[in-house]
Amino acid sequence: MRKTLLIAMLAVVLLAAPAFASVQNIKLSGDITSQYVVRDQFDLGSSVTNDYDQNFFLTQTRLNVAADLTDNVQAVVGLINERAWGTEDENINGSASSQVGNTDVQLNVAYVTLREMLYSPLTVVVGRQNFKYGNSFIMDSAGTNNTIAGGTGLTGVANDLTVRRALDAVRLIFDYNPLTLEFFASKVDSNNAGGFNPNSDDVDLYGANATYKLGDKWDTTAEGYLFIKHDNSAAGTTTTGLKADSLYVPGLRASTNPIKGLNVQGEIAWQKGNKADVGVGASGGNDNVARDAIGGQFIANYMLPFEQIAQYSPVVTGVYTYVSGDKDPNNPGVTSNKGEHQSDWKAWDPMFENQAGGTIYNSLFDLSNVHIALLSAQAKPMEDVTAKLSWTGIWLARQIDTPDPNQVANFTQRLPGTAAGTITQKVTSNKSAGFEIDGDVTYDYTEDVQLGLSAGSFYPGDLFFIADEAAHQVIGKAAVKF
Repeated sequence: MRKTLLIAMLAVVLLAAPAFASVQNIKLSGDITSQYVVRDQFDLGSSVTNDYDQNFFLTQTRLNVAADLTDNVQAVVGLINERAWGTEDENINGSASSQVGNTDVQLNVAYVTLREMLYSPLTVVVGRQNFKYGNSFIMDSAGTNNTIAGGTGLTGVANDLTVRRALDAVRLIFDYNPLTLEFFASKVDSNNAGGFNPNSDDVDLYGANATYKLGDKWDTTAEGYLFIKHDNSAAGTTTTGLKADSLYVPGLRASTNPIKGLNVQGEIAWQKGNKADVGVGASGGNDNVARDAIGGQFIANYMLPFEQIAQYSPVVTGVYTYVSGDKDPNNPGVTSNKGEHQSDWKAWDPMFENQAGGTIYNSLFDLSNVHIALLSAQAKPMEDVTAKLSWTGIWLARQIDTPDPNQVANFTQRLPGTAAGTITQKVTSNKSAGFEIDGDVTYDYTEDVQLGLSAGSFYPGDLFFIADEAAHQVIGKAAVKF
């Protein structure tokens, strides 16, 4: 009897004990970045009463655990904390009110990688993850990088500086070297996931990307893609007559090295689909307008081959970016300010771009209706020190329809830390938005520790009717990776 009881108790213990996957290897990694940020006149002087200035410290901490369960299965979990110093018990204006997320540790990534699933060329990645394509001109899980992804300790402080960037997705990667095919499906926003109210109100993202290495002496790579975003957040509710806001973005990209030290890249993409807006129809109802936008980018990087200066590793870079615009940003719907019927919406949607992070113009303006020309020079004046100087010019691609310069034209200008997030500028018929000068110096203190200083000034052009003050920014950084 006693023996039978002992066997029964042992069986209960074994059944109740949790099951754990075997682990071959565990790797712990992460980084800690502290920055001192000073920003001046980010409203470009358009505010008569209060200038938009900032002066604060912030720290961003990430911790990742990667576990190799078998040779072909890996699980990764990453945690993150972002916060401005000294805001634990205060909101961004200094009053006694809790700021959500300022000391919270949040989930950053959590995904499983299955290699050689079903057959050897296939890798499947499932969960919250980081991924990008090409130069992040169209698609990067980190985009759009002048807005914030979810609530963090930087919400309302510095939306453009957050590193909490990931998407919940399933990715299928087929490696047929030299051809790589990748397909993904991502849930950007589930909105209502309960049983009541509309549940067809999601924001979904899909993509297909093909990359082919030609194997020539120029190391040429060709890439083609199609990205699709469906936003049912308005159409899936009780909004009458509104279709899903949809984006279909096919594109091509190529990269080659025609001579030693020179890399040349070109990319072109189109945007089709439906632009859906609430309350902008002819009688104040809802409106659906066909999208018809185009964007392109050309990049040239040249490492100067002259033997006399080779020790400084000099590199010059030129980048030209164009994205189309609409003459009437006030009204994505039926008519322009001049009463003309608008059959197509030609303004480029920034999609999930992730370029020019840390610059002033990137934090202030969306990537739409613009020509951007960038020239930069980089060198290593001494061992472990890299210096870079950049000039960026910005012009509207299409003149905004403003017959009266005193009229508010709904030209969107973002602010990096306001609750509303944007201000409305009065603009003229001039296309010159301004130019920016940036200087960056980084010092590799050790292999894992980097110190940096970045300074920039943006000078508004004749586009702005009132704004006549230059915006300035200085960021000092200390970062460690482990």
